[in-house]
Amino acid sequence: MSGNGTNGDAEIQVPESKKSEFSGFLKTLSTFTGDIYSLTCPSFLLSGTSTLEYGQYWADYPEYFAAISEPTKEVERAVAVLKWFISTLYGSFASRKDKDKIEKKPFNPILGEQFLARWEDRYGCGETILFSEQVSHHPPISAVYLENKKAGVSANGHTGQKSQFRATAARIDVTQVGHVIVHMRDHPEKYLITLPSLQILGLWKGAPYVELSGYSVIQSNNFNIVIEFSGKGWLSGEKHTFNGVVRKNGSKEPLYTASGNWSGKSTLENHLTQEKTIFLDIEGTKRANPIIASEDDQNPLESRKLWKNIAQSINEGDFAMASKLKSEIEQRQREKVKRGDNTPLQFFNWIDTDQVFLSLNELINSKYQVEDKYKERGSWVYNKLLFENHNN
Repeated sequence: MSGNGTNGDAEIQVPESKKSEFSGFLKTLSTFTGDIYSLTCPSFLLSGTSTLEYGQYWADYPEYFAAISEPTKEVERAVAVLKWFISTLYGSFASRKDKDKIEKKPFNPILGEQFLARWEDRYGCGETILFSEQVSHHPPISAVYLENKKAGVSANGHTGQKSQFRATAARIDVTQVGHVIVHMRDHPEKYLITLPSLQILGLWKGAPYVELSGYSVIQSNNFNIVIEFSGKGWLSGEKHTFNGVVRKNGSKEPLYTASGNWSGKSTLENHLTQEKTIFLDIEGTKRANPIIASEDDQNPLESRKLWKNIAQSINEGDFAMASKLKSEIEQRQREKVKRGDNTPLQFFNWIDTDQVFLSLNELINSKYQVEDKYKERGSWVYNKLLFENHNN
């Protein structure tokens, strides 16, 4: 069992007064076919947070992000990318379980919704900034850009989900759509990061939690890292485990292996020296707090301002009011789409053919290639000029 409270065997956490509604929701799930994104979730299972805010977890440890560019050896920079990527997982997939005791569903962002944040200098790493924008509503796609100018490191990516309920296994399977590309100002190589699949477990016990499954790949011009995720099975295993192996492109010989618990402690083995060191200690390292503009300084499309009244109703336990207000926002969104009144995107534009992505994806073993799963060729790319032109 993980020491951070992500035990899926916890006692039932659904309020007594809501168990009947929860049972009805599970019955709907069990007979539903297709992507469950379109299903309406009971308000007491909503987290009060927009999915778009999840981009902030990319900078839970901004010093790890900034450290990507520090090593002089390319293989060590690859290991630094792996360390940063693993450090984003706890916030993204397990931190809300600690807070709310169960994993709750975030709001589906509306088209054009924005989430902006920054992190002050921590341990000398310099300021880190984040731009997130909902670039597609059907299918739902969020674009994210993270940058640390002092370190000369940026990450540009887009993410989405395709969800399906597996009645026989009593779980929701989530395929993550999208990818992330890391750039450095002072080094030539790029890093393509593919995204793991998710499973939402513990539904029948009324204590949902997220487990990662399958593989992620970090692919650079000269090195590749295959990360395998696994969790506790029926009879054995440990929750939230990973094993990431660093190799030279075209070689089967491991150079480094990072393994352990992505929500706790992990180790790094150098296969050349046989030395093992601490890789990450998520439980023992405080996450950085994002700085977000006050509500008065936010525009109407920023997540905290957009969903404020619904989140407040959820926190106060007024789920009927939360459902009413949420329905009003969703209805206005449907009417805008029907009128063809699309809000211009402020931060991102679509590139039909992303040569950086395509060239790196070609280097990935066909078993793990993004294109095989998602048929992607392009990317949503942060465009500073687009933002500046919109606001001039």
